[in-house]
Amino acid sequence: SRFFLFIFCLPSFQLFPLLQVEGEVEIVGIVRNSEKRAPFGAKNDPNSRFYHYRDVDNMARFCGTAPVFLDATDESSVPGGPIGGQTKVSLRNEHFSYILTWYSLSALTSFMWYRRFVRGLPLM
Repeated sequence: SRFFLFIFCLPSFQLFPLLQVEGEVEIVGIVRNSEKRAPFGAKNDPNSRFYHYRDVDNMARFCGTAPVFLDATDESSVPGGPIGGQTKVSLRNEHFSYILTWYSLSALTSFMWYRRFVRGLPLM
C-alpha cells in the first residue's frame, strides 16, 4: 500500500470548501499500527507527503497531529474526499496443518503407549 497525506496536512482547510462537513460526524474504522519497510521497498521521504509504507509516527510529525492512523469504512467516505473501505483483512487458514500436526502426534503417542504398556516392548 502507498499512502498520500491529503487534505489533513494542508495549512488551511479553506482551500477545499466542498469537503467541509457541518455538524457532528461519526467516523467508523480500524486503528492501524505502523508497518515495517519491505526489504527491497522504497524508503519514505520524511519531507514529502507521499509514503510507500505506513509510518504513523513520521506522518503525525509531518502533519503536526496525534500519531493515530484510521482506516475508515466505506460508509464514512466523503464525496470528493478520502475513500473509505480500502482495508483488506486476510486471515490465514491453517486448520489443515493443525489437524495433521495434532492427529499425527496423537497417533504416534498412542502407538508408543501401546508398544510400551500393552505389548511390554521397549520403545526403541
